[in-house]
Amino acid sequence: MQTIGPALFENKADGQYASRIGTLFPRHELLVTDPPMHALQREVFKDWLHARQIKAGVPPSSEQQLVWEAAESVDLIFAGGDVVQIRPEIERLDLAFAADDQLQEAWGVPRQRIRFLSVRNPSVRQALRERGELWRMTAPPSGAEEISRAIAHSRVAIGERPLYYYNPHTGSRHVTFTEFQRLAALDDAALARQLDEIAQHSIRRNRHGHPEVCFFGVDSLKFGAPNFVGVAFAELAAAELRSRYDTLARLFGDATEPDLREDSRHSAAWRERMFAAIASEDREEPAPELLQGLNLDFFLRIRWLPGGRFEVGEFMFAAIFPRENGVPKDPDLQRLWDPLARGFIANFIREYGTIEYLNLGRIEPAAGTPPPAGRGRRGVYLAEIKVRGETSPRVLLLRVQRWGIRERLDEKDAFGKPKDFIRAVFETEEYVDYTLDRRLGCLQFGLHLPPRVHMRRVTEPYLDGREEFRGRLFPVIYFERDYLPGVPTNKLLDRKLADPRYALALARLLGRAAAPNIVVGRTLDPVSPEVSGETLFDDGNEIVVEGSDGLPRDLVLVDHSGAFADWRTGSLLAFARSYAGPVNRRVDKVPDPRLFAETYLAAFREEFTRIQSDYRRRRGAFDRLFKHLPYSEGNFACRWERVLQRLRETELEPLVREIGRHITVLTLPAAQDVAAGGR
Repeated sequence: MQTIGPALFENKADGQYASRIGTLFPRHELLVTDPPMHALQREVFKDWLHARQIKAGVPPSSEQQLVWEAAESVDLIFAGGDVVQIRPEIERLDLAFAADDQLQEAWGVPRQRIRFLSVRNPSVRQALRERGELWRMTAPPSGAEEISRAIAHSRVAIGERPLYYYNPHTGSRHVTFTEFQRLAALDDAALARQLDEIAQHSIRRNRHGHPEVCFFGVDSLKFGAPNFVGVAFAELAAAELRSRYDTLARLFGDATEPDLREDSRHSAAWRERMFAAIASEDREEPAPELLQGLNLDFFLRIRWLPGGRFEVGEFMFAAIFPRENGVPKDPDLQRLWDPLARGFIANFIREYGTIEYLNLGRIEPAAGTPPPAGRGRRGVYLAEIKVRGETSPRVLLLRVQRWGIRERLDEKDAFGKPKDFIRAVFETEEYVDYTLDRRLGCLQFGLHLPPRVHMRRVTEPYLDGREEFRGRLFPVIYFERDYLPGVPTNKLLDRKLADPRYALALARLLGRAAAPNIVVGRTLDPVSPEVSGETLFDDGNEIVVEGSDGLPRDLVLVDHSGAFADWRTGSLLAFARSYAGPVNRRVDKVPDPRLFAETYLAAFREEFTRIQSDYRRRRGAFDRLFKHLPYSEGNFACRWERVLQRLRETELEPLVREIGRHITVLTLPAAQDVAAGGR
C-alpha cells in the first residue's frame, strides 16, 4: 500500500487536516492526497504509473490507457472526526465498495468511520440497502448549530488561501462576496496568484460535470467565470492588478443577492443558502421518497443502525461492536449501538425465514422537540425487510412498550423501598393487557387504527441502578405494525391547505376523527386526579392518506397512546377548547375559514351521533365487553365503565355549541370574519 501526499488524517500545526480530499486507486492500492483537487490527483497518478512502468522495464501505457487507468478511481473526502466519505461513481459502484474494503484492511479506517455520499441517487441507496448498510449513509446535519459547524468545516484551499466552501457531493468550491472582498488585504503577488487560481478553476468542470469553482449567491448572467477569462493576473502591473480586482469586486457585489453579501452563520437566510450550496447533490430537489412510502421529513429522522447482510442465506452480523455487553466506550460506536437491535433482527429472521436484506433504524425526535413528559421508555424503530419472492420490501414500525420490567424495577413502592422483582413482572404483564384492552376499546368506538398490530418480545441486559440485577437479561415488550405512508395532520404543506377541495376534505376527516377521540379521553397522563392532562389530537399521530386525486381520502390514528387516560372528567364540555384547536390553527391557511369550521363541526356532529346511536342500540355489547376483567378503581374495567357513563350522559348539541364557541372565525364580528376569510 502506498500514499502520495500527507498521510490519512495527518494534522498541520493549526490542527487542521493536511489534506481534506484524496483519490484511491483500488487496482493499484494507491492513495493520492496531494494536490488538493481530485482532477490534479489523477494527473499525479498518471505520472506515478508511467514512472513505475519505466522503472519495471515494461512498455509505458499510451495516454488513452493512462486516462482509462486514472478513471478507475474513487473520490474521497476526509470529514471531521477522522471520517472518510466515499463519493461513488454511479456506473461503477464496484469501485466504491472495493475502496471501502481497502480503507478498512490496508489503511485501518474503522468501518463506522467510512460513509457514502450521493445517497439520494436510487442506485447508491439500493446498493447500500441490499448490503444492509443504510446506516453508512452520510447523514445531513439538523438544527442551526450542526449546520453552522458543517459550514465552518467546509472551508478548503486549492493552492492559496482556504477561501472556498466545499460541496463534497458535487466537488464544487464556492467563493462568497465577503471572502472575495478580503483579498484586498493581500500583497500584490498573493492577490495575483489567488485571482489566477480562481480564473483557472472557475472555467473547469470535474468528471461529474460540476464547476470546480463557482460564485455564491450571484446572478450568473451578471457575474461568473467569463469575467476572469483572458486575464493573466500575475503579468499585470500593480496598479492595473488593483484596478482589475476592484472592478471584479464591484461586479461580484452588484450580482450578489443583498442578503448574501455578508458571510454570517448567525443569519438564517445566509446560513440556509450556504448549507444548500454545500449539501446539494446532482438534483437540487431531494427525492420525494427515499424509502418505500416514507416522506423526506420522516426519513431524515431515522438513525440507521448496524445490522448485517445475508450471504448464501446466512445472516452475518456487522462485526463493529466489542464482544462484551453494554454500551461501547467509543463515542462513534455509542451513537450506533442499541441494546434491542439484535433481538429485533433475530425475530425478523425467525418469522420471515428467507430474507434477502433488512435494515433497521431508530426514530429520533424531530429537531427542536422537547423531551417527553413523564418517565418510561420512548423507543420507536423502523425496519425495511425484503422477503424473497415478494416484489417490494415490507416497511414495519416497532414501538417499545413504555413500561417494562426495567422501568418497574427503577420505581419505588408505596413505602419508598425498591420494587419487588415479582411485582415488577406482574405489573409489566398487566400493562401489556392494559395496552391491548385500550386498543380494543378504541376500535369499539370506531377510531381508525392500523389494521394489524402484533406483540413481540426481545431481551436486553439490565444495566441500571439495581446492583442485584445488573447483567441479567429481561424481556422487553414491543408492538409491530405496518408503516402507513402518509403525512401527519400537523405537517401538511400550506399550499395543500390553500386548495379549497383539499381543505374541506381535511375538515371532514378531522371532525370525524375528533368525535371518538374525545369520547375515549385521549390525553397525556393527568398531573393529578383533579387536573386533566393535555388533550392529544391533531398532534402528529393522525396520518392523512391521500387518494389518487391527491385529496385526503382517510385519516388513521397510528398510535392510540393516551386513550382512556382521562376518565375522571365528568363532562366532555371540559375538552371543548382543545377540540376547537384543529380549526383555529388553520384559519390563516385555508381559503374559507368559516366553511372549514362548519364542515369540521358537521362531521363531528355526524360521527358523535353515530357513536351514541350505536351504543344505545347495542348497549349490552358495550357494557359487557370488559366484564371479564376484575374491577378496581382506576383499572381498565373501571375506566371503560366511566367513559361509557360520560358518553351516555352527554348532550350532543351543547357540546357542539361549546366547541364552536371557542372557534375564532365563528365568534368574530362579521367585518373581522370577512377579513379573516380573505387571508
